[in-house]
Amino acid sequence: MGSEPLTSLVERIDSVQAGRNPVVVGLGGSVASGKSTFAAELAAALLPRAVEVVSTDGFLLPNAVLLERDLVLRKGFPETYDEDAILAFLSRVRAGDERLSVPVYSHEAYDVLATPREFSRPDVCILEGVNALRFAEVLDLAVYLHADEEFLIAWYSERFVHECTLARDDVTSFYRGWADLSEADQRALAAQFWAVINHPNLVEHIEPTSARADAVVVKRSDHSVERIEWRT
Repeated sequence: MGSEPLTSLVERIDSVQAGRNPVVVGLGGSVASGKSTFAAELAAALLPRAVEVVSTDGFLLPNAVLLERDLVLRKGFPETYDEDAILAFLSRVRAGDERLSVPVYSHEAYDVLATPREFSRPDVCILEGVNALRFAEVLDLAVYLHADEEFLIAWYSERFVHECTLARDDVTSFYRGWADLSEADQRALAAQFWAVINHPNLVEHIEPTSARADAVVVKRSDHSVERIEWRT
């Protein structure tokens, strides 16, 4: 990503931080939109400030709970997160608590891990996730990553194939069951998962949160940023 979009975001964060510390930035967007990468790049651009990136994936209900509630195929939808826990964490950040902890999610295991991550009070906390902008009322800056759905599908397919490739040497990986399929079959599965799970979630729950964004980052097919649309 070029430096200009990051510079404008850093400048806005600086203007917010003049009146508040720590600053809480929400970064929302579709599955496979590049939220984690964008958050890491923004965090690097904010140095030497102390920055922590927190994924809402850590607040997903454990797989055992999802199974018990018949929500396995709804994973990533709003009802599969502990939203009260997210709000409680954000409240602690805003209160300036010196020590914080968050649950950690493993995409390889496809589940929440037993051991949380602990860290000291940051200057900036970036909350990233498909549902991050559902909490816009307690964010200092809300950013939404937008890309045409055809790009999102292609990126999701690439990621799925990549995870399956890595799983060939990892019997504990969630993707191990598909690791020995042909690439064509893996891509067909990815398309099916997108149509049944990710597309409905995008249309019904994720994309509507873009209306709460202070800035919408529009991405091209190669993940580069085409433009930033400031709304406030």
